[in-house]
Amino acid sequence: MSQHNMKKTKYCLYAHQSQRGTTIVEAIVAIFVLSFGVLALMLAQITAVNTSINAANQSEVTRAVQNYIEEMRSHPGLEIVERADANGTKIQYIAKVYSQYATNNTNTCSNKLNIHLVNAGLNSCTISPDGQITVRWGGQSLGNNDVNDEFSYSLTAGQS
Repeated sequence: MSQHNMKKTKYCLYAHQSQRGTTIVEAIVAIFVLSFGVLALMLAQITAVNTSINAANQSEVTRAVQNYIEEMRSHPGLEIVERADANGTKIQYIAKVYSQYATNNTNTCSNKLNIHLVNAGLNSCTISPDGQITVRWGGQSLGNNDVNDEFSYSLTAGQS
């Protein structure tokens, strides 16, 4: 047998033995990489759910305020108002008044508006005598200590 054949045989055996199976290190690295991928997907899912809840709460407050504004517009109080024009002539006209709806109590306002928030709390709710409704809510972010976690919506009975 020649020397050339022996070298070739040793080389082939060595190359064949180096590719047998996977090591435990490779398996651990694969599981580690996969776990980071799963964590990233979980974070994306949690963020998407939080964004969805935020949008639902904004829609709920908008719906409630607009419905109550429509009720206020359909049943306003009326009063006769008198004022003088540029020539000093007195002019009387009928003005809409919304003072019968006014409240600064958050619970009363919330009950009148029939607001149902998801994972959030109503911070304030007021209806002013001029027909303006202002609602502030928060506490729906992942970190409840977030100072930027307050939302508000305001609408006046004369606006659309």
